[in-house]
Amino acid sequence: MKMQALLDNKHIPVALTIVLLVSAPLCLASCMRQAGRSGTEEIVFHSGSFKVVGDLKLPEGQGPHPVVVFVHGDGPNNRTSGVTYPPIMARMKRAGYATFAWDKPGTGESTGKIDRRRLGEQRAQIVLDAVEVLKARSDIDPKWIGLWGISQAGYVMPRVLSKNEDIAFMIAVSCPGVAGVDQGAYLVSAQAVCAGLPREEAKEMERLFSEIERVKTYEEYARYKNMLDALPGIGAADIFGYKKGVKPEEEWEVNNFEGEYFWNPIEVIEKTTIPVLAFFGERDTQIDPIQGAQAYREALERAGNENFRIELIPGTDHNIILSETGCIEEREKRSRDDWTKYAPEYLDILEEWLTGLRQ
Repeated sequence: MKMQALLDNKHIPVALTIVLLVSAPLCLASCMRQAGRSGTEEIVFHSGSFKVVGDLKLPEGQGPHPVVVFVHGDGPNNRTSGVTYPPIMARMKRAGYATFAWDKPGTGESTGKIDRRRLGEQRAQIVLDAVEVLKARSDIDPKWIGLWGISQAGYVMPRVLSKNEDIAFMIAVSCPGVAGVDQGAYLVSAQAVCAGLPREEAKEMERLFSEIERVKTYEEYARYKNMLDALPGIGAADIFGYKKGVKPEEEWEVNNFEGEYFWNPIEVIEKTTIPVLAFFGERDTQIDPIQGAQAYREALERAGNENFRIELIPGTDHNIILSETGCIEEREKRSRDDWTKYAPEYLDILEEWLTGLRQ
């Protein structure tokens, strides 16, 4: 079983797997449409086989402006991601920053389909091509192009940083501090706790899920799978398509340990010296917020980064929204308005940090 997807929520799934793409010539000025007096301009550009359509929102005043590029989590996100992006973008605009977000390929007006086997590379290439579009504009300051990203973006943004030296800063929200294989194991075990499994048993479930993905022989696989099946709370993982029983040997194959599922983005973070602001929700059940905050802090210290800030926000979930449990079940019951109930300190710190960045 591959645990490759984080389920952000039923409206905005967020996730895991990652990926590269040969970029095509970019559409620049000829592919832009002004949207009246709103300060919003629609931009169309191409990245490989994808046509990408998004909105550039400009702040008040004369440019060139700094800009924040939005990097989605998993799922069919669009340029506003429902109601979740506008409150964040409003704070960025108030701090004097433009924002650029687009419909994911296959969503809204963007065309094409991401290959999940090459997800991280393809998504990173789209961001890289978007940065080139922005650098060519007279109203954008090419020295102040930064990234904001959530969840699966934690596997995308580090790839961008490793390929581009033009990124001036990064804001990471609920970004995993481990390889996908370990993040997926945490996700399953945390949802088992949400379903009532004692935490000690859930930790054993997490360990076994991770071990199964790393085995190199069928005998090891069968042994760990039988141990996992024997756990009393394994039914809590049913929502992820878990099936009891050992696969026949002819259906089992060893994983590619060099693949993106086993790549740890901290390998890039520990070399990152640009300003970084990282948020984690204390009640997040999709990525481990305690481990993530510690991994980011230690990696940035190893990098000798002199401008970073790590925030663990109490009482919040994966999206830094106020939450009783942080569980997916609670998230699925939210109203549209509930999806904008961010912890006040999240938006305050975000605006304050961006404002101070250029002073």
